[in-house]
Amino acid sequence: MIFDYLGVPLNGPKAGGKHVVVNFKFSDSGRSYVLNLENSALTYVAGRLADQADVTLTLTRSALLKLLADAEPGSKNLDGIKVEGDATKLLELAGLFDSFPGGFPIVEPKPQG
Repeated sequence: MIFDYLGVPLNGPKAGGKHVVVNFKFSDSGRSYVLNLENSALTYVAGRLADQADVTLTLTRSALLKLLADAEPGSKNLDGIKVEGDATKLLELAGLFDSFPGGFPIVEPKPQG
């Protein structure tokens, strides 16, 4: 579901014309995913790796969560993550996400009057 979520904050107009392929290899679970940015859309496939990926990350699930929780888009905090390939493509992808404020009211009081 993490990869499903990543499509939400993607800024489509900023992503226009960009193509980035990222392999994720999880060392703690043995799972693999390929994330593909193309046509201003972010998709993924579970259980596969792309032969021609721009960058491959080998990491644990907790390392991915820590990376995604980093407040600064494009952060270079890659502790515990093995990066193979063009790491600048990963930073390019990270720069395409919008950030949303977390403290908003889900339900507001009914107006008086």
